Amino acid sequence: MIVLAQADSERSLWDNRVLDQWEIPFGDWMDQLVDWIFNNLRGFLNTMAWPFDTLIDGLVNGFLAEISWVWVVLGMFVIASLVRNVKVGVFVAVALTICGLLGNAYWLETARTIGFIAVAVILCVIIGIPIGIACGRVDSIWQVVRPILDAMQVVHSFVYMLPFIFFWGIGEVSATMVTMVFALPPLIRLTNLGIRQVPSDVVEASRAYGARESRVLVDVQLPLARPAIMTGINQTLLLAISMLGIAAIMGAGGLGRLLFRALSNQDVSLAASGGLAFFLVAVVLDRMSQREDSDSGNLFRRIHLAWAHRQDPEALLPDDTDASPIAKHEPVDSYEPVANAERTPMLVAGVGALLAVVAVFLTWTSNAGKMSAYGRRVDEDLPGMSFNGLDASGGSWFGIVVLALSLIVLGAVVATFRRPGHGPRWLTVDGAVIVSVGAFTASAANWLAPASPYALEQSTGIGAILAVVGTLIALAGSIWWIQVAPHSPLRPLSADIAWGRLIGVGIALIILVIGMISGWSFDSRQDTIISPEIEQQIADLRARAASEPENAGAIAAELSTLMAQTQRAGTLVTDGISGDGPRLGLWALLAGIVGALTALPAAGLFGRNEHIQWRWSAITAGLGTGAAAVAFGWILTHVRTADPNYVSGIGSFITLAGGFFILASTLSVLKEFRRSKVYDDFSMEVSVHAADADAAAVEELV
Repeated sequence: MIVLAQADSERSLWDNRVLDQWEIPFGDWMDQLVDWIFNNLRGFLNTMAWPFDTLIDGLVNGFLAEISWVWVVLGMFVIASLVRNVKVGVFVAVALTICGLLGNAYWLETARTIGFIAVAVILCVIIGIPIGIACGRVDSIWQVVRPILDAMQVVHSFVYMLPFIFFWGIGEVSATMVTMVFALPPLIRLTNLGIRQVPSDVVEASRAYGARESRVLVDVQLPLARPAIMTGINQTLLLAISMLGIAAIMGAGGLGRLLFRALSNQDVSLAASGGLAFFLVAVVLDRMSQREDSDSGNLFRRIHLAWAHRQDPEALLPDDTDASPIAKHEPVDSYEPVANAERTPMLVAGVGALLAVVAVFLTWTSNAGKMSAYGRRVDEDLPGMSFNGLDASGGSWFGIVVLALSLIVLGAVVATFRRPGHGPRWLTVDGAVIVSVGAFTASAANWLAPASPYALEQSTGIGAILAVVGTLIALAGSIWWIQVAPHSPLRPLSADIAWGRLIGVGIALIILVIGMISGWSFDSRQDTIISPEIEQQIADLRARAASEPENAGAIAAELSTLMAQTQRAGTLVTDGISGDGPRLGLWALLAGIVGALTALPAAGLFGRNEHIQWRWSAITAGLGTGAAAVAFGWILTHVRTADPNYVSGIGSFITLAGGFFILASTLSVLKEFRRSKVYDDFSMEVSVHAADADAAAVEELV
């Protein structure tokens, strides 16, 4: 019997099952190694985890998740303004504010995401830059580090995440470590490259003047390597962002966890809101870490490039072949002064904008709210009370939009009067046209919109009417101004008809139609969805529960079912044209239709005159801004005031997108026009002296 058993256990060499008899126990060896490390190197593991625990507990859980969202937004604004510029700072503040307006739960995860990425990138910088410097200065170190970096990038994160989980468990510490392993190599590679690309003659010259090696590094190599190092930090951050999904699987918090939960539960609402917040945070962090000359490219393309060039991030560095040792001399720009023909329309535009600003502080509604009464019951009857354009029950965000756009018109007038051509790009005549058209559209839509059918006593105040008059005067003055303003394109516009822009405006018009017929409000408030018949059924069930206490459980279940069915079937949806709503979708569509008509001459369909295309493009952009402002005011008014179970609808968001589509279709023309320059004899003399200086520099180099 034993012989037969042995015979049966023998396998032919050609039988795949013979491999089970010669199995190499590699997995067992690794298991034994992990157990030995865990049992004998516990102190070392705790030491490695200490900086991660300290930063995560202190920065993420103990600070960002605890303080007010306002301070986080202001802090990020200040950091972005200092690191980049005020324009990026404003964008960061607006994007993070949108994340906060999604709700407190989304804000907490947004703060945790910012903290998690900050911890990962800070530790990568602390580790990566010194290693990169050592690699750049010592060839032998680079020869050792390079294959390690290759392994860190080639091996999939699923492979090496398991040891981290074994040693440090599920949670943010192990997730941060895995993120660092994946995101660290580009920073080391680019720091090494930046140090090595510093011209050797510059380094030798500094040494020849007696500079110590520390001074050579700090004063010569690091400043010249800064562009490469900043690119490495940006690539590390992008790769860390792309690892947030893996971090969520490993138990880390943040927006990645919300997306993972939405995917598991097939929750569309959670996925959409979490995805928007995730995208905004990613764009914010990317913009803050970019170099000044690398703002081009959208986030998805930049992350794709970071992934594609994980092993050769050098390809992402800009080509600086145009660098020259010769100093560049530019004559001081001089622009056309403000002529008498411009002064009158500028004054008209400024007076109209000033009237609109004053109007915001006057009464917009009395006895009830107007827009706010659609979503808040207490605003339906406010006898004897009046509200200005900034009050929640008054103009609310429509008043805020009118105020902001009118101030931009005033800024354009003042900036042009003081220093023509030297102010910010959009504080110019075309910017004044765009925002004045947008302000008039928003104020007129608010004035023409009917009040809530439940706010029977609501009356419109003088402020809302004066806002329409003021923005109309500002609009007339701005259009008059753009007719006489001396502007010219930086380069000639295309001689062909811009069919692409026309198609874009046509698509935007279709979007506005869809937005108008889609829901602008979803009202699920109990007093709205419960009819008298439903109330009677509820009363009957409650009476039965009182008279039949033995059946109270079954009756309670029946009552819950009735309420759930009523909630699902009874939601009151109002579109953008319905008489039960404010009909704002109609006015936004009207602005879009007019914008489509003005887009025809703006695209060169009726002539190739560049200035005509520019002027009509400004009006088209203003109409797109106005359509977006109408939807923007409606959405944020109810974000500010609406009762629970009353929300603005997807139609308002679609309309917002349609307005931005119209605005975007004009930017290619608008960005080309600047105030005309004046070239006098002094400028020519400066140019001649600059040419002589360049020639002398060339002779000196030779």
